[in-house]
Amino acid sequence: MHLRRFRQALGRKIPLLICLGLLLGATGYPLVLLLLQSIFPDFLGGRWDGFLDAYRRMVATPDIVRMLGNSLAWAASVTVLSWIFGIPCGYLLARTNFPGKLWARLTLLVPIMTPPYIAALSYILIMQDGGFADRLLGPMPETMRATFFSFWGVTLVMALSSYGYVALAVEATLRTIPSRLEDAASILGADWRTNARRVLFPLLLPGILNSGLLVFLEALSNFGVPAVLGTRSNLPLLPAEIFYLVTSWPVDLPLATALSSLLCLFALVSLYTSRMLAARGGRAKFRPSAVRLVHLRPVAIAGGWLLFLALFFGGALLPYAAMVLTSLADRWGEGLPSLTIGHYRALFEPGSRGLGALRTSLGLSLGAATICILAGAYIAYVNVRSEGPLQKFLDGVALLPRVIPKIVMAVALILAWNAPWVRIDIYNTVWMLLLAYVIIYITDALNYANANLRTVNESLEDAAAILGASRLGVFWRIVLPQLRPGLIAAWLTTFIVCMRELVASILLLPPGVDTTATFIFNQFEQGDISAAMAMATLSILLSTVVLIAFQLRKQKNPQ
Repeated sequence: MHLRRFRQALGRKIPLLICLGLLLGATGYPLVLLLLQSIFPDFLGGRWDGFLDAYRRMVATPDIVRMLGNSLAWAASVTVLSWIFGIPCGYLLARTNFPGKLWARLTLLVPIMTPPYIAALSYILIMQDGGFADRLLGPMPETMRATFFSFWGVTLVMALSSYGYVALAVEATLRTIPSRLEDAASILGADWRTNARRVLFPLLLPGILNSGLLVFLEALSNFGVPAVLGTRSNLPLLPAEIFYLVTSWPVDLPLATALSSLLCLFALVSLYTSRMLAARGGRAKFRPSAVRLVHLRPVAIAGGWLLFLALFFGGALLPYAAMVLTSLADRWGEGLPSLTIGHYRALFEPGSRGLGALRTSLGLSLGAATICILAGAYIAYVNVRSEGPLQKFLDGVALLPRVIPKIVMAVALILAWNAPWVRIDIYNTVWMLLLAYVIIYITDALNYANANLRTVNESLEDAAAILGASRLGVFWRIVLPQLRPGLIAAWLTTFIVCMRELVASILLLPPGVDTTATFIFNQFEQGDISAAMAMATLSILLSTVVLIAFQLRKQKNPQ
């Protein structure tokens, strides 16, 4: 009898154990190897000597210590600047009668869709000596150029690509806070300053911290902006240094893994610090209610639109103009260049490197997005419908791909699949990159599915189980159709981010193969700037078309 109960309990845990094993194998195993390699430099060679040698070298090298400080200061500065830009925008959208909110929200979404490294490349074309600013406006003061190619210029470019996350998070949080709390405080004599400080801000704090954490982690782990703009601004940052340690001769894998482990530690500490502060701020839940809008004066409305348009100009319009104009440039002379579509034509020539990069990115993005939503939805289903210590452990492991910086995960995957005991030969193939995309971006599908599953009634699943359906059958026939709207959004998000993915692509692609992101990066660094910007324009245009098609489909089929 006891054996039968044990088997039944084990049978109910099998899906949970399978999901846990998959996530631990995909993320835990590479990260453990990364940590061991950083502690024991000859670990992959089978030797355990040289304990903490890489960390000792790190501490003893002043340039590395300075670079660590630069990385933390830069990520923090990007976060603060994104808060300064984003919080007022979110407030205007959620709590005022600001006209044209649909268009204002669009000005936030466009910079988010623009890969930060493309914005950085465009700004280099604008601000460099002899760039667009010099040609159109006359010679720029050297102090202005020096200020841009410095810590603050790199910070500004990254913040203009990130503030939209803060604005949308603040808007969503403010819409859930009922106005009656502020009304009650006003009745008791609180003025607007006290109301903001004692009522609104504490309730808004979790949304501010969560969006700030997202921006901080993105800046801390971002490779493109430090690699293309940081190096030109004499600003050494951690992700770019890790990349050069792995790819430049002589390869210093122990130091690269030590820096990667440190970057991973920074990310985890930031996550738990943010959660602790948000918990202290409170996580009150409110029933839906009407939100009273503040009526703005014409001067305030004009100021709000000036803010949105200025940020849109700096975050999207100006870099897009430089990108498109460069992609059409033929011969440079005084003023603007003569124009041609020859660079676009060259991308589509049969057998060209650009066409191969487009095909590779499309294939990888389609495959990764599809695998992510199917696997992510099932893992989320098992997670939400389970309970106990294993479920909590699975919940924590599922968060790792979102928190671990992409360059750290890429280095860890190099170790994991290039280890001497691995018999599956996928390293140095495109399959390796497909695996990396799935591991890095599966969290988006998990988040969408988790949110939707908590609103799905379990009665249909119980009925199917009573009729003999397996758990996998229940998921495929009952749960998956109900999750379809959220999973389509997850598929779209994953497709777009995979089409623009740079760091894992540039580290893991086999020789002679390109994606759109590596094509842009390599062509720009090699001096073929017009070809790079033509590919950047096509990449953003393709993502925009997919997004518009999704929105049109959503309007026609709202369910």
